[in-house]
Amino acid sequence: MCIVYISLRFSFILVIKMNIGEALSLLKKEKSRLARLISLRKENVYVEEGKKTEFDLKKLSEDIENKIVEIRKLKIRIQKTNINSKLDKDNLTIAEAIIKIGDIRSKLNHLSGLFERKRDRWYFDKETKVYIAQLDESEIEEQIEKLESEKNLLDNKIQISNWNTELLNY
Repeated sequence: MCIVYISLRFSFILVIKMNIGEALSLLKKEKSRLARLISLRKENVYVEEGKKTEFDLKKLSEDIENKIVEIRKLKIRIQKTNINSKLDKDNLTIAEAIIKIGDIRSKLNHLSGLFERKRDRWYFDKETKVYIAQLDESEIEEQIEKLESEKNLLDNKIQISNWNTELLNY
């Protein structure tokens, strides 16, 4: 991570140079700080009559709003970088790869539950029925393994790219 100051006539803009991986770590820390600030404010909303809270709630509220803005700006930088950065040797952007992983996870979720048969309570006591699978379970299992492999490969490429791609500025 590198800090750079850019002069714009009489003011300075602080630009923090980092890669996507560092930005994601920072985002996690900032979200945690925000949660602590919100919790602190909530715990100090009410105070016993005649006593003072040790925190200035107006200042705490301002800090919360500022932290929300910081987090939003960081998320936007991450998204812009993901949209404008290609995975190494692939024609996919990082953003497209993230969406593709979501699609693969969805497919895996649907396929893995195909052969879980629910008991038919209407006929449970009345009669026994035989149900025959209309799809080959071994073919579905093979498809699941291929999708898992594709998901892991894509996820690894994203992780590598996150640590090798510099975060874009606004």
